[in-house]
Amino acid sequence: MTRVVLWSIGMLLLGAAGGLLWLWLAEPAVWQVTERGIVLTEDAARGQFAVVVTFVSLGAALCFVWGWVAGHALREVGWMLVPIFASVAGVAAVIAWQVGVAVGPSDDPRDLADDPNVVATLALGDRLPAPLEIDAVAPFLVWPMFALLGLLMAAWLDRSEDDEYVDA
Repeated sequence: MTRVVLWSIGMLLLGAAGGLLWLWLAEPAVWQVTERGIVLTEDAARGQFAVVVTFVSLGAALCFVWGWVAGHALREVGWMLVPIFASVAGVAAVIAWQVGVAVGPSDDPRDLADDPNVVATLALGDRLPAPLEIDAVAPFLVWPMFALLGLLMAAWLDRSEDDEYVDA
């Protein structure tokens, strides 16, 4: 069971590293100061969607590889890995999200628009990055799904190795 705990801690650390990687790879929406106030242009609005896509893609890749490698290393544990992997990957997703939000841009430009002191310091054309946001549950479910897919692949590939021992 110690190995399961160590592999789980490894995934949680990957989640924290994933949050930093998400921050580095994601291009959040950028609000622009205009005569009408602080607005989100149509081109910049795509950044809101891209942030979620980056989070999902990164989580899918990290969890699949971890699930595959950890599933192979822990194959003797058996079916108990399924709830463990799903839970650990879900927690890793939350950790990645929290790290990205905590380290990323902190002030939401929509909140700044209500502060007259901040608005007075802004010039026309200034660009303000929006904070990283995940506003749905589905992106967090992708992480456990891909961890389980990696586990499934490990079990399927290890099955052929087990068959060789039976035939011998």
